[in-house]
Amino acid sequence: MVRLIFSIVMVVISSFFIVSCFGDKKSKDSEYLLIGTQGPLTGPVEYYGTQALGGVKLAVDEINRAGGVNGKQIKVISFDSRAEGKESLIVSNSLVNSDVCAVIGEPTSGAFLSSRSAYDRHNIPVISPGATAKGVTDGLDYVFRTTLQDSAGAPYLIDYLIDNKKYDNFVIITNTADSYSVELSNLFRSQLNQRNANIVTEVRIYGNPTDVSNELRVLRNKDIDTVLYSGFHPEAAVIIKEMKRQSIDSILVGADGLQEASLTPLIGDLAIGTIYYSGFSPNTDNELVRNFNNLTRQVGLESDILSAQAFDTANIIFLVMKNAGIDNCDDESRSKIKSGLMKVKNYQGVAGVLSFDREGSAIKKPFISEIYKTDSGSYSTIVVE
Repeated sequence: MVRLIFSIVMVVISSFFIVSCFGDKKSKDSEYLLIGTQGPLTGPVEYYGTQALGGVKLAVDEINRAGGVNGKQIKVISFDSRAEGKESLIVSNSLVNSDVCAVIGEPTSGAFLSSRSAYDRHNIPVISPGATAKGVTDGLDYVFRTTLQDSAGAPYLIDYLIDNKKYDNFVIITNTADSYSVELSNLFRSQLNQRNANIVTEVRIYGNPTDVSNELRVLRNKDIDTVLYSGFHPEAAVIIKEMKRQSIDSILVGADGLQEASLTPLIGDLAIGTIYYSGFSPNTDNELVRNFNNLTRQVGLESDILSAQAFDTANIIFLVMKNAGIDNCDDESRSKIKSGLMKVKNYQGVAGVLSFDREGSAIKKPFISEIYKTDSGSYSTIVVE
């Protein structure tokens, strides 16, 4: 933890500059308005943090080219938390002591749960562009999220598999080391039971395994329509490889932890057919998404759920700041930003139409996507629902 304090990752993007996180409060006289970000920029799930930060960068570049917010340019200070609970808490305490108007917080549920309360205690608006777990904003006035809630996405996915794919027999795989995976499996199980579907068996893995042969052996020669996995892409890749090796003829299905942009680099063609729900699809046919896809291509960023929701998150903050006349980052301004966020209704972003509920969580429709290989040999997704 001490190591992290002295190795803060300060990201300089576009017109950004390096600022001290413990500097004097000079926002009233500064020509800049500061936005903080935190997330995993290194470590096992660094993809989530770098994608989210990339989305923020695109939004800030655009707003600054257009003149900034109320005559002031936006600058960002960014911290690497590795998505680890203790380090995430240290990072949040550091940002609390910096002169920021708001924070775009952790994109993973576990790390956001660790850091969110620090911002709420100090009346600093924080929005996660990726936390999907149940209740992460509940009872906290300054805590928001722009991502699709699993409580909406999981039942929607199960209904699709039963009603459209006509699946009857399911397996659930849970990573018991991950509270997010445990909660998502609970949602899968609940909806399967409600729909009177057959749960053939449940499998448990732990942590970041490189070999799940023993765990998956129980699936051999079973009548299985699909395997539901409630975790992230590194473990999903190991599971899919082992399913192939053991001739378990089924596809893997889950949430946006199985998204194409993160899964196909690990296992290539083995990812074909994988289905997942998320709050964004780069293949949505509208002008906002097409423009966003062009922006991401220009900077070598993946157009995915994380970059899209972070892009929307930043733009929602800027819109609220504009409407509230924010020109500094004092306590009164932060309070106005929080109040403005609570009033956001039917915001049309690249990740769909969003409103915040009374707990600060996004209300939005899920996208269900399936991974396929194009004629040119690249990987992509098709929106199936």
